[in-house]
Amino acid sequence: MKKLLNYLQINTYFILFVFLMNYAIVVRGRLTAGRNLDMLFLPDGPIAQFLTAFIIFIFIKVTLNYMRKKDVQKVNSLKDYLKYFGITFIGYICASNIIGFIIATVFDTVSRNFNYQTLISNNISGGIQFILFGSLYLAYLYSKENAAYRVEMNDYEKALASSKIQQLKAQLNPHFLFNNLNTLDQLIEEDKDKASHFLHHFSELYRYSLITSEKKLVSLKEEIQFTKSYFKLMEEKYLGYYSLEINPENIESEALVPPFCLQVLVENAIEHNLGLIENPVHIHISISENIQVTNNKMTKQHKKATGGRALKNLSTQFALLGSTDIAIEDNDTHFKVTLPFINQNEDV
Repeated sequence: MKKLLNYLQINTYFILFVFLMNYAIVVRGRLTAGRNLDMLFLPDGPIAQFLTAFIIFIFIKVTLNYMRKKDVQKVNSLKDYLKYFGITFIGYICASNIIGFIIATVFDTVSRNFNYQTLISNNISGGIQFILFGSLYLAYLYSKENAAYRVEMNDYEKALASSKIQQLKAQLNPHFLFNNLNTLDQLIEEDKDKASHFLHHFSELYRYSLITSEKKLVSLKEEIQFTKSYFKLMEEKYLGYYSLEINPENIESEALVPPFCLQVLVENAIEHNLGLIENPVHIHISISENIQVTNNKMTKQHKKATGGRALKNLSTQFALLGSTDIAIEDNDTHFKVTLPFINQNEDV
């Protein structure tokens, strides 16, 4: 019995529903026919009709499997199910008549069971039963199949998003590495002691970045601390040319953000703006219902050809994490990026 239920893709709740529906139909028919109360709830009629419903289910499933052998679609549309229903309905009526004729021939009751009136009556009755139970069963299969497909597609989209996030972080990590190695190369020529201190500080930061790159999200506290450490590293090269202010300084929130999101924005402000001692670039990080990173613009004359790629990657990363997209405000005097917090209940 268990194998049959698995083959039909139905569960005990569906069986119970079908049986109770059969019982209600038979009882209503008996009431309409004026049967005595002592015969009203006898189980013979409901059981016989219930077995008929099961035969219809099996017939539909066999036909469905046969027709799907050449169908490469993962999930069939409602139109396909209606087509299956029509073909199976015709097949069921034909099969019922052929089997009935064979049985009538064996018991020599052809003239009685296959006269015009009886034949029409039996076909109408069988057709109504098939429409009732067949449409119920096909609707159940359609709903179950599409629910399973939606779960499968949801899992696939999550896996795809996770893969894309890893790819984006794989781009950000070398970006962090090569930019700082370039800075180290310049410091070696200018001041070897300063370069040695920079290298020690950088190695600590890069070790942390390698660990963090395995995570989809980090706490805002961690990201702020990493950004502060990164900015201290930049101060080794650009003393007084850039400033960083974070408000509030002490974060109590347990909010989550993608790793490197603040560090990338601070790095962008440094890379794309030429700070001066008399007119430094001020980078301000404000945290309230969202995160705003703002800097005054002192654009360099010669921009890098690859400029903007890290910011685009960051935007894509937030989108894949199911959050609101980042907002960018760029005018003649200021550049501001607004980052949303990631919903901690989001399944990422």
